[in-house]
Amino acid sequence: MTTSNANQHKRTTVEGVGGNRYEEGRVDAVFDVLSDARRRRVVRVLRDHGDATPVSDLAAALAVREPGEHEPERLTVSLRHVHLPKLEATGVVEMVDDGAAVRYGDAPLVETLLEQV
Repeated sequence: MTTSNANQHKRTTVEGVGGNRYEEGRVDAVFDVLSDARRRRVVRVLRDHGDATPVSDLAAALAVREPGEHEPERLTVSLRHVHLPKLEATGVVEMVDDGAAVRYGDAPLVETLLEQV
């Protein structure tokens, strides 16, 4: 029995902005996390704010930007349990103050992708 190279996973790198190199899995993870419109809005709000932002303030800012969503409390739950953990796992954001606030990670790869969508 022979094994096929098609089933073997190789770690490869891809060229990023300014000659930075990224592991291909990271690129895929960032694409995945930014595929959701709410997470893109989260990144843009945090990027514009600049400092660590309380999750409740982030939810209030999103409620203004999302049509039909006027309940910051529901957004806070969604952020804490779905969106922020995914963004944090890829290094796009950092939770601070024991999870009470969040800060954008200022990632060049994210910036490049956000310019395209």
